[in-house]
Amino acid sequence: MNLKSKDYGLRAKDDFQILRQFQFHSNHIDILNRLFTPLIGSSSTGLYIYLDQFSEQTSQAELTHYTIMSELKINLLDFRKQMDVLEAIGLVKTYVHHDTAHSHFVYELIQPPTGKQFFDDPMLSVFLYSEVGHQRYHQLKHFFASSKKQVDLSQFTEITRKYTDVFNIPHQRVPETDIEVTEAQTYQGLNLSDVEFDFEVLYDLLQTHFISSKIIGSQTKQLITQLATLYGLTPEAMKSIILKSLTSDQELSFEELRKHARTYYLMEHDQQLPKIQVKQPPQTKKQSETNKETHKEEDELKPGSDRWLELLDNTSPIEMLASWSESEPTDHQKRMVEELIEREKLSFGVINILLQYVMLKEDMKLPKNYIMEIASNWKKKGYTTAKQAYQQTMQQETKKKEKKAQPQRNYRPQYQHYSRELTPEWLKNRDQRDQQSKASSEEEHDEQFEKERQAFLKDLQQTWNGGKKE
Repeated sequence: MNLKSKDYGLRAKDDFQILRQFQFHSNHIDILNRLFTPLIGSSSTGLYIYLDQFSEQTSQAELTHYTIMSELKINLLDFRKQMDVLEAIGLVKTYVHHDTAHSHFVYELIQPPTGKQFFDDPMLSVFLYSEVGHQRYHQLKHFFASSKKQVDLSQFTEITRKYTDVFNIPHQRVPETDIEVTEAQTYQGLNLSDVEFDFEVLYDLLQTHFISSKIIGSQTKQLITQLATLYGLTPEAMKSIILKSLTSDQELSFEELRKHARTYYLMEHDQQLPKIQVKQPPQTKKQSETNKETHKEEDELKPGSDRWLELLDNTSPIEMLASWSESEPTDHQKRMVEELIEREKLSFGVINILLQYVMLKEDMKLPKNYIMEIASNWKKKGYTTAKQAYQQTMQQETKKKEKKAQPQRNYRPQYQHYSRELTPEWLKNRDQRDQQSKASSEEEHDEQFEKERQAFLKDLQQTWNGGKKE
């Protein structure tokens, strides 16, 4: 394998070994759960606890990364991301050996810090405060401060026996052996070996105030590097903070140094403390090309695109329904699709557009009568491809939206008052005909009356003459 010593080259078949050189106990669980979980998340601390079980592996069978992937239900990329976090926070060290066949990894679990070590670390304590807030931070600090009761021994005298008071001094020489007893690596905080701070400039700035560089020892250097990294401090800002942190004996107080550095940062950043953030790895050329291809494929599969329509033309409506609902279509839905194919003779693409259209309009429901009515209409219009059905559907929806967007006019019926002068001719003629008919009837009645009257008078005259005719 052409892998360098610092390359991971991690594959699922590569074996691993867990190394733990300390006794893991409940106090460590408290530290991980209460202090580290708010910083790095439960997935990373959970992985630390999970890996501990393999530190006491007694069987000769090799452990491969398939075991981790299978039991934690994660892929290698997620595993490596969580391990990166554990390594960066100082809880795990990773070693690798490459050969021609495979790679062998050793993951060493580092003993978590004590509560005091954690809260004395300027970076860890500030990050925890930023994550949990003031009240929870002091609750956690009080928990670890009170876990071991402090007893005031100032009024007591120590009377502890010395070794020589109890035991004789041995005169026998201990034989030399090749066996070495190793100690567990203690927690050393965050690794800032790659961080550079210009101490030479800081020494020159302090010299102008007649402050000797001797006050900055190795521990002070480490603290200054941590504070400069945490708060982004320049040598000029650090000089001002150091001057404020000097005691009356011209010695540097670590507590004052941390306090003034924090105050300086808060004034510059609107009283907001820094938070721990995972760095996003830069994209390689290959990853960038892959992302471009992915975005290109997503654009090509957008609704309405040629590739999307082609996919619908070649996808069974049953498969389409299964992908949309993420479940198997019901028997009723399957029979309905078969009916659309057999009775209406619609193509896959048209049926897919039809079903999607109805689901979007009917809140993901598929009412059969409504679907069959649209299918019959589309069959009459001669839709044969998904493109035809999609374009016509979009045009109809656009027209509906435009119609709704038009302002509604208030309809008021217009009434027209007609005068007598505008009486229709047929009505006028009807009145004239009625009058003429009435006059003619009266004339006929008068003539009849006159005849009857004459006959009556004639009969009356004969009666008066005694029935004798003149």
